[in-house]
Amino acid sequence: MNLGLEQKRVVITGASRGIGLAIAEQFLEEGANTIICSRGSSNLFEAESRLKNSYGKSRVKATICDCTNSISLEQLTSEVKTTFQGVDIVVSNVGDGRSVPDPLPSDDHWNKTWSANFDSAIQTARAFLPLLVESNGCLLFISSIAGIEAFGAPVDYSTAKAAITALSKNMARKLSNKIRVNVLAPGNIMFPGSSWDE
Repeated sequence: MNLGLEQKRVVITGASRGIGLAIAEQFLEEGANTIICSRGSSNLFEAESRLKNSYGKSRVKATICDCTNSISLEQLTSEVKTTFQGVDIVVSNVGDGRSVPDPLPSDDHWNKTWSANFDSAIQTARAFLPLLVESNGCLLFISSIAGIEAFGAPVDYSTAKAAITALSKNMARKLSNKIRVNVLAPGNIMFPGSSWDE
């Protein structure tokens, strides 16, 4: 399949495993060059090594980034400028569906879940928006079906994912003449180390 992604410059957050890693692999198969990042784990650099072996050393780079931290994201955008001289596509994929079953979680649980699932998305958007405007690029948020329907997922997680959908729709409207903004809302995904795997 040729999706016209040859030589596109792509950044994928939360890409050490699961959805993010699968997205990275598909972009590479289509001929794009990718930077994958996560907060840091052996998974990230194991993934980088495997992808480099499959797609070429010059086409894949892994870097540590905490997407809830603006300074860490500034360092990532600087690295992207150095490596790619810009970016065409950013996939904001950081998230964690683990929380508590309480109808209204405590502040600690709420803040932790909100930070991982919403703050990471908005901080990523803020960091990369100027580069995406330069390239007339694409910003893709990964949300969840839990943000669309109430079927028993944690309340804090579901609320954060619903907020991402609202953020995406409003950004898409206001930036329609500059960049494309979309959101995907997948269901539960089974991969090693996921909550379904556990």
